[in-house]
Amino acid sequence: MKQTPIDEIYHFKCTSCGDCCSGHMEININIYDLYKISRKSNFSSTGELFERRLVKLVQVQNNCWTPQIIFKKLPLEFCPWLINDMGDNDILKGFCSLHPTTKPLICRMAPAGRVVDFHNHQISYVLTPPTENCHGMKSTQENRLSLLERDIHDELELEYRFYRILENLKKVKIPEDVMLKKFYIFNTDSPFEQILAEREKMPFNLML
Repeated sequence: MKQTPIDEIYHFKCTSCGDCCSGHMEININIYDLYKISRKSNFSSTGELFERRLVKLVQVQNNCWTPQIIFKKLPLEFCPWLINDMGDNDILKGFCSLHPTTKPLICRMAPAGRVVDFHNHQISYVLTPPTENCHGMKSTQENRLSLLERDIHDELELEYRFYRILENLKKVKIPEDVMLKKFYIFNTDSPFEQILAEREKMPFNLML
């Protein structure tokens, strides 16, 4: 799907059609997403997300294991947190039950996407249509990247630290089962800052 750089202003307005929450979508989430979704679901551990087949680990381009939402298959493929309801004029609408603050960061930012380049120490943003025929991309509503960054600043910082851990793991190649048990499964009663700091200090070479 075509991506264009974002400097500051981009045009978009969500129409709540639900298309980006259904079909063959691959929604990769970060470790803080696991934490906040588990707490909203009253799960004492992030392990319940994996046990209930709501999330799985997938291997991404850097060969690291990353959480991905498992879409329901029947009667149609859709995100397990999608709520379909009738909107105005009896038009079917799709609403996120995690909206606004608990939804995954990637969904909260859409259609803006962040590209972190650790090699060149650069962060950039690209405009990526949520789906090929997203009606929201036709809107004339102006959105400012600076305002988006301000509103989600803390989550962006947490995700950056998560990405940095994964970047360091590229050379270690931790197996999926080890990543799941020792990195992604944790109790949710501790402050997330503590949980993330513990993982930043993990001797990953000793995990094998």
